[in-house]
Amino acid sequence: LGSTVTASCTIQSKRCGGLEGEEIQITWRLDREPMSGSQHKSVEGAEVSNLTISHFNRTRAKLWCSVVWNGTRQLVGMAEIHAGYPPSKPENLTCMMNLSENSLTCQWDPGLDGHLPARVCEVSQEAIPDCIPQAGQSYCTIPRRFLQLYQKMDIWVSVQNALGTAESEHLCIDPTDVAKLDPPVLKSIQSVPFQTDCVSVAWEVAPTSSHIEQQCELRYRTREDPGWTLGLPPGSAHAHFGTPNLKTHHCGFLFGTDYRFQMRCRRVTAMGYWSEWSPAWNFITHEKAPAGKLDVWWKMTPVDSGKRAEVHLLWKALKRNEVNGRTLGYWVSLSPRRRNVELTAVCNTTEMQCNFSVLAGVRRVYLSAYNSAGESAATEVIFLEKKGQPLAGIHTSPCDEHSLWVHWEAPRAAATGYILEWRQTPLPGPASRSMSWQVERNRSATKALIRGRALRGRVWGSSLGRGGGQQRWVPGLSPLRFTGPRSVHSTWNLGDWTPARGGGAHHSAGPGLWGAAWVVSSDSPCF
Repeated sequence: LGSTVTASCTIQSKRCGGLEGEEIQITWRLDREPMSGSQHKSVEGAEVSNLTISHFNRTRAKLWCSVVWNGTRQLVGMAEIHAGYPPSKPENLTCMMNLSENSLTCQWDPGLDGHLPARVCEVSQEAIPDCIPQAGQSYCTIPRRFLQLYQKMDIWVSVQNALGTAESEHLCIDPTDVAKLDPPVLKSIQSVPFQTDCVSVAWEVAPTSSHIEQQCELRYRTREDPGWTLGLPPGSAHAHFGTPNLKTHHCGFLFGTDYRFQMRCRRVTAMGYWSEWSPAWNFITHEKAPAGKLDVWWKMTPVDSGKRAEVHLLWKALKRNEVNGRTLGYWVSLSPRRRNVELTAVCNTTEMQCNFSVLAGVRRVYLSAYNSAGESAATEVIFLEKKGQPLAGIHTSPCDEHSLWVHWEAPRAAATGYILEWRQTPLPGPASRSMSWQVERNRSATKALIRGRALRGRVWGSSLGRGGGQQRWVPGLSPLRFTGPRSVHSTWNLGDWTPARGGGAHHSAGPGLWGAAWVVSSDSPCF
C-alpha cells in the first residue's frame, strides 16, 4: 500500500481483423474510474499505452484496458491488483491444554491486518498440518498425536503472505503445565467444631485430573454481600495424587447465615490455569444467642394523677455480626433474668417498639433479643428525670433528595451523645408510629445526616448519658425536587416545642433561636 503501480497495454493491429490502417485509441479504467495513460507506437508497429499510478491506496482493485473502435469501447484486458503489507509479527502466544480432549489450543494476537491472503500455521519442531486456522482466526488446536506430554515442546506461529513471512516468539512448554482442569466437586460442609464460627469443607477433584497435584481456593458470599470473599488463598488447600477425603477448615463466618460456597483448582505450576468454579453449595451456619447491646430510646407520659407512667420504648435491630441468626422477638421485663426464675415480661414482641405501663417509681427496665439458640444479654434502660442541657442554633440543610443534615450548637456542659427524632409529613398515621430516630454517639458531633423524606423533626441532647433531653422543633420542609443548580436560603423563628393539653402539641416562639434551610445544587455531596 502506498507504492507506485505501473501497467502496460499493447495492441497489435495486424492481428486484429478490421483494425489494419485504423487509428487506435487505448483507454484505462481503475474499477469505474477513468485513468490517463501515455500512448505510442513501438518499433514493431504495435500501439502501446503505459499507465503509472503513484501512491496506490486500495487493498484490491481491477484495472481495465480498452480499445476505442468505431466510437465503441472494447475491453481487451484486465488485471486484478492486490496491495497490502508484509505480515505483522504474532504477539502474546499462549496455549491451554484440555484434559477431556487431550488437545492443546493456542491463541495469539495477529497484529495489524496485512490486507493480503496469508497462510498461518502453528509449528512444533515441524509444521503441524492439522493446525492451520481459517482466515480471520487467531487460534488453532493441536491434536493429541502431535503432543509430547511431560516434556518441553517448542511452539511458535508462522505467518506468510506475498510480501514476506513473520514468526512469533517461541513458547517452550510442557503441555501438562498449561492444562485447565475440570472443576472440583463439593461433597459436604458442616460446622466443626460445633458452636464456633468455623466450617469444614470436603471436596473431590475431577476424575480427569485425579492424577495431578493441585492447589485449590474457596470463595463464599451471603445473599447481601456485593461480592465474593476469598476464603482460602491460592496454595493453602492442596490435592495430592491418590489423597481421598479432601477437607479444609475456615473460620470467621456469621452465625445463622445462609452462605454460598464454590471452589476451583489448578495444577501446582506457575503457568497452570484455574478451572471453572464448581457448582455452588448452599449452607446455613448454626445459630447462636444474640450478642451486643441494643440502641434504645424511650418516652414517658405520667397518667393516673402521677401514680403511673405510660412508657413508649423504641430500639434498633442488632448489627449484622451481633444478631447470630434470625431474631424471633424481643422481651422487656422489670428485672433481669435469673437462673431458675421465670421471667415476667411486660412486652414480648416482634416489633421494634412496645408500649406498657409502670408504677411511677419504676426507674429501669431490661430489654433483650432472642432467637432459636438463646437470648442476648439484657440491655438496661434507665429512666432518668434529669434532662440534658438545652440545644441552641438548630438548623437543617438538605444533602440530596432523600437526606438532610441537622446542625446544632454544642452545649456548654459535656455531652455523651445525642438522640435525633423526626417524622414524615404529612403524617400517615399516629405520630408515635411514624417517628424515626437515630443515636449519635460522637460526643463532639454538631451535625448528623438523617435519611428518608423526613422533614419535620426534633433534636434532643443527652448530657452525661442521660436521656430525655431538651426538645427543639424543626419546622417542616417540603420534599426536595431539583430542577437545576440553584440556591435558596430561608430562615424562620425557631421556638420551643412542648406537649399541649389533650395530647396535642403547639409551637411557641422563642426569642434568639433560629432555624435555616437551604436548597442547593443537585450535585451537592452528602458528606
